[in-house]
Amino acid sequence: MVKKVRKIVEKTAGSYRHGNLREAILIASLEAIEINGVDSLSIREVAKTAGVTHQAPYRHFKDKEALLAALAQDGFEKLYQEMSKSVQDINAPIEKITALGVNYLTWAAEHPAHFRLMFSQNIPEFETYEGLLIAANSILNLVLLVTKENQDGKVIRNDDTRSLARQFWATVHGVTLLFIDRQFKPLKGDLKSGQKLIQEIILNLINGLKPK
Repeated sequence: MVKKVRKIVEKTAGSYRHGNLREAILIASLEAIEINGVDSLSIREVAKTAGVTHQAPYRHFKDKEALLAALAQDGFEKLYQEMSKSVQDINAPIEKITALGVNYLTWAAEHPAHFRLMFSQNIPEFETYEGLLIAANSILNLVLLVTKENQDGKVIRNDDTRSLARQFWATVHGVTLLFIDRQFKPLKGDLKSGQKLIQEIILNLINGLKPK
């Protein structure tokens, strides 16, 4: 990871025009969190890892809180991109909602430190940072959209769409946390088993929400 950061910084050759310094700082920060946790994150140490002066990060982030908010926003944006991509070529609503859940767990399993950070108590109120709020809401809006498609297709009953979408998200999120923290021992961190469990849980939810 350090080599990757170095390459990004070297490529900029001291120039801020292309935003590569900001990317290098984000990568270095995430690396530090992966190793030592979010509480020990130090902007000075991040700057050292990125190979820049200790004042350089402040060109992009006014303080540690702003840096954490940017990291969380980046995570939500990347998760949204992957989830959106997973349903692009799917037409059946029930398959779409299942794909979203499976992709949610898959991304979290591949980026556990980033995923935990996005929902950490260390992150400030989303409303404080507009970009973070928009990025987080993009996930909910995607789940809302696919939930509504399931309602329109008579797959699930026509209850409050937002409430149902939150139920889907909360259920998948809970299983995902158990999985990446290896608290659900029957899965033993096996990604395919985790993906299969998500599929089964979503189908059970859908069966319980069938129109009367």
